[in-house]
Amino acid sequence: MTDVIHIAGLDIQVGPHLRQRCAWCGAVLVDYDLTLTAAPEGQDPRPATWPVGRLVAVDGPAMWTVEHADGDRLPDGACAGLDPHATT
Repeated sequence: MTDVIHIAGLDIQVGPHLRQRCAWCGAVLVDYDLTLTAAPEGQDPRPATWPVGRLVAVDGPAMWTVEHADGDRLPDGACAGLDPHATT
């Protein structure tokens, strides 16, 4: 597997731009220009973001959450265990 596991940070909206980064390494997990999104009337127009603190595996364009029972250490492949230059 070539996926990297990130820790979802806060989602931030500035004007019409919505972004969410990894709380550890800063990798971009979500990046939207909200002027380019649409939603049915009455529905929240903001796209979904990852729950803060959730582990998110990223492999190219594919992303999914990772369940991890061992609260003492991060799973293999977590960005926190990589060389910091590899995640900037």
